[in-house]
Amino acid sequence: MADLKTYIEQFANLRRANARQGFYSDATRKKAPHKPILLLAVLDLIASEVITNPVVDVTGDLVELNDLFNLYWRRVVPLGQTSSIAFPFSRLHNEPFWKLIVRPGHTVSDAVVAKTTTVSYLRTYALGAQIDEQLFAIMQTEPGRTSLRKSLLQACFSEEAQQALREQALVNQGAFDYERLLEQQAHQPLVKEVLESNNYKPAVRDQGFRKVVTTSYDHRCALCGIRIVTPEGHTVVEAAHIVPWCESRNDDIRNGMALCRLCHWGFDEGMLGVSGSYQVITASSIGLTPNFAGPLQTLTGRAIIPPQETALWPAQEYLSEHRHRWKLK
Repeated sequence: MADLKTYIEQFANLRRANARQGFYSDATRKKAPHKPILLLAVLDLIASEVITNPVVDVTGDLVELNDLFNLYWRRVVPLGQTSSIAFPFSRLHNEPFWKLIVRPGHTVSDAVVAKTTTVSYLRTYALGAQIDEQLFAIMQTEPGRTSLRKSLLQACFSEEAQQALREQALVNQGAFDYERLLEQQAHQPLVKEVLESNNYKPAVRDQGFRKVVTTSYDHRCALCGIRIVTPEGHTVVEAAHIVPWCESRNDDIRNGMALCRLCHWGFDEGMLGVSGSYQVITASSIGLTPNFAGPLQTLTGRAIIPPQETALWPAQEYLSEHRHRWKLK
């Protein structure tokens, strides 16, 4: 039976592609960073109890994993270089502690793994991945996660990159805690006071607020209704404050709405608002020459698409303040 020492060695000796055409930098010791970054994300989700068993599926878990994978990725990989989480998810199959769960009637060969560059393709043949049960038990303990994380960082990244990734890990944990705090304090006038007393860092606050708002609205724009989530888990919506954060310091879920980028811009510019009966308001100036407002003008009088839970709907006190600010009627 494998022990912590065995898994530390396996994490330190991941099979990683060597540098080619300068793609992998000194930050990743001139080797592909995909596998260690994915494992860092897995450790985070186990710590936050999002992943609660050794099976990582390619539906719900993958969306959460991809979010963290990208946050870590941006810390150590040059801007503009992107990757799909499907790449390391499939290639970890070549490590002794991670085995793909193959769909009935399919097989996994080196050729299949080599072709896996998108989540869509991964899902055609895999249901998920199985982590060694002994490893998963170790990952569920704080000392185990700390040792495994240290092994990954020291073996796969430069000292500067290690520091950046440790900082991101702290942000991720803080964001999970903050998200839960917002969910617990929803519908109460305590969010602002709790926030100020705990002095949450902006990165933690932004990440936690974004997650809880976009999830509450099921990734659908409250005003125009658009909902697009890519196979990799990228969402079309953003978490918008109704009363701006810089003025209110208020991350109450009811002071937020999930909005697509166009509606977010229109709302922040006072071109769009929400009435007391939860209908979309458009400003008269939106259609003035030479503007061509396109679909935004068609939203007038349309009911917003709120969260399923009525208690999470945007609060009228915040909507009223927004209308008053922009003189919307």
